Amino acid sequence: MKAALACLLLLAEAFAQRASQPPVLTVRLFSARQVDSLTLTPLGSGGAFWICSKCSEKTLRMPLTLKNAQGRIVSSDGAKLGASVSLSGAFRIGAEHSEQSETAAGRWTITSTRSGLRVLLATTPERYVMAALNGEAAPDEPLESLKAMAVAARTFALVNQHRHTLDGFDLCDSTHCQALRFGEARPGIEQAVHATAGETLWFGNHRASVYMTQHCGGETEDVSSVWPALHESYLQAHADPYCVRRSKAKWHTEMELPQLARILHEEGWKTPLQIDTVQIEKRTPTGRALLLQISGQGGSAEVSASSFRFAVNRALGWNQLRSDWYEITRNNNVLHFEGKGYGHGVGLCQAGAYEMAKEGHGYRDILSFYYPGTQVRIAETDPGWKQVQAQGWTLLTSAAAGMVPDGNAAWAKAQSLFPPRSGVHPIVHLMPSTELFRQTTEEPGWMLASTHGADISLQPIAVLRARGDVSGVLLHEFLHVLVEQEATAKAPLWLREGLVEVLAGGVHGGNSLPMRAAALEQEIAHPATMAESQRAHLDSGLFVQALVGRYGLDTVRSWLRTGVPSTVQFGD
Repeated sequence: MKAALACLLLLAEAFAQRASQPPVLTVRLFSARQVDSLTLTPLGSGGAFWICSKCSEKTLRMPLTLKNAQGRIVSSDGAKLGASVSLSGAFRIGAEHSEQSETAAGRWTITSTRSGLRVLLATTPERYVMAALNGEAAPDEPLESLKAMAVAARTFALVNQHRHTLDGFDLCDSTHCQALRFGEARPGIEQAVHATAGETLWFGNHRASVYMTQHCGGETEDVSSVWPALHESYLQAHADPYCVRRSKAKWHTEMELPQLARILHEEGWKTPLQIDTVQIEKRTPTGRALLLQISGQGGSAEVSASSFRFAVNRALGWNQLRSDWYEITRNNNVLHFEGKGYGHGVGLCQAGAYEMAKEGHGYRDILSFYYPGTQVRIAETDPGWKQVQAQGWTLLTSAAAGMVPDGNAAWAKAQSLFPPRSGVHPIVHLMPSTELFRQTTEEPGWMLASTHGADISLQPIAVLRARGDVSGVLLHEFLHVLVEQEATAKAPLWLREGLVEVLAGGVHGGNSLPMRAAALEQEIAHPATMAESQRAHLDSGLFVQALVGRYGLDTVRSWLRTGVPSTVQFGD
């Protein structure tokens, strides 16, 4: 459970409101198929939500089915919602007659179009990277290859974030951009994304154009062979001994000639209506098919191998032709394809990255192998994250921070105030910018820090120093690490937050209890403004201070594991 810092920047409320939301990417979901009906199910508590349709507002019960009806959206209860609806929160959205569904939190816009319902999700860049790893990574992907994929996925998103601007969104969820799967990410993916927060690949003074492929078959492909307009030196073909150690990636598929003729005719191509042969007319330097000649009754036609692959896979399934690296033979009326590799072969080979990680290579080594000449950075001139080992904790920073002595003292004091029952090693990320802090934590810009488990994210050092108490911030967050280590789901948020306030010595307002526990939980869980957050943390501190005075610290500490007993007296 995340615990956010009670210390807040003393900034104007107007600035706080402007800085309250992290930057977003708008992603189109279900982009590879037509969707005429959607079912929406809210996640978490509450059975209703607010929905906007132009200038009117309606409250509708969930789960809810929305249907496309001649340019209008109609709900399952008969409500006519206009051409577009917007909602905010966490939902599971499923498409009709399909097992495909998406589970995500953010701002949603569903619009009626001639081709069906269009679903857009506004999400943060770091959540986007998690979705990309959810969609692309192997279930047992090692941490270092997950980190390499996170950096590559983040780079692609930022370089291509305006790819669909003319369509009204930033990126799609298909392989045209990156395959995405929103929803809860497993711990390894969360760790990889957080450990590489903000890092992208740079070539000189600009971000690199990066691509990933599932399995290159033993040699990566030159980018110009797939996209002739691109000639990046870091995307040239080279041997890859790693992926073939993981697997040979050989495949076989068969295709009847009349079936192929029908597919190409439906594509609108000027190919023979009766096909006799398909031959590879031209190959790339690595040996992949580049140009095919299709011959038969009525003449012949040349088509690009990549277009041929997409046409066949779109009609028969995306795993029919796994790559463009194959040989073709004919037996009676059937074409036989014997191939190797999965995907276009350009850039990072996911199978090779997996093997490199298993063999002990770090994510920077993996990225350097597949994108030679590039550097991992957060901004144009920094070196990316670097580790500084301190006394019992680790600092991750992209610049000299000079805060290790303060951190050593704060960690020692935190352990003396709240002796840990088992070993824990905090990791402190000192963010280089408020924007990156907001992206990674999804906290408003007026928060100074955020803690999740043993991971602490801090605002930039200049922001912390402007507050005048770096040691106090570190002490507060280290105490959160120790408290969260013991807390179970039974411990309410007000207890965990308030206990840190008491331990840090920030509460001296008396022993009275400010409000009932349920009201306090709501206040601290959902503050709308900086002032509300300040008041919620103060109230939590007063609440726990009174309980410590009545029951003792050891007893209150035990409630982190067991929950607050129903017999506890909350009033005088």
